[in-house]
Amino acid sequence: MSVSVVASPNVLEAALAAGEVRCPGCGGPLSRWGFARERGVRMLDGTRSLRPRRARCGPCETTHVLLPAWSLPRRRDGAEVIGRALVLKAHGAGHRTIARRLKRPPGTVRGWLRAGARRADALRLCGVKWTVALSEELGRPWLADSPLQNGLDALGSAAIGWRLRLGASAAGPWELIVAITGGLLSGQPRDPPGY
Repeated sequence: MSVSVVASPNVLEAALAAGEVRCPGCGGPLSRWGFARERGVRMLDGTRSLRPRRARCGPCETTHVLLPAWSLPRRRDGAEVIGRALVLKAHGAGHRTIARRLKRPPGTVRGWLRAGARRADALRLCGVKWTVALSEELGRPWLADSPLQNGLDALGSAAIGWRLRLGASAAGPWELIVAITGGLLSGQPRDPPGY
């Protein structure tokens, strides 16, 4: 079983029905396969209920859990919470200070920050690719003090480029970032179309 991030549950349902969602492993069409168990995802302003869609690939017989982009794979907290923690870290805050500000356990926050630091170069590369593909005029090069801050700056530019080129969407910036990175702290970043 694998976990994939999707932009919108409503769009997902229509795409599954039309056979347009592909297996990340073999490229075969995914079909509906029920739902995963319901759970709460902690957001900045409360808890949001989530019952993820499950899908099955006929050719390789693999099942997948498809999460909305506001939720991160294997995380109890939403994208906006973890994104805020990463931004605070990029601006010099320590994990205990961040944990107090977000009202989360220090060990949990430390785990997010370590995962973000491990993926900083991949996040920067993903952000640069998407920024260049969407709008070459946006602020490059990224010369921040830390790899994490470089990555977040590049991803922020990609989210701005998305909005400028493709128009406003219901998704917030962290949802767009989670969608293009394939899960922010885990998963395979997506290349822009034609890249």
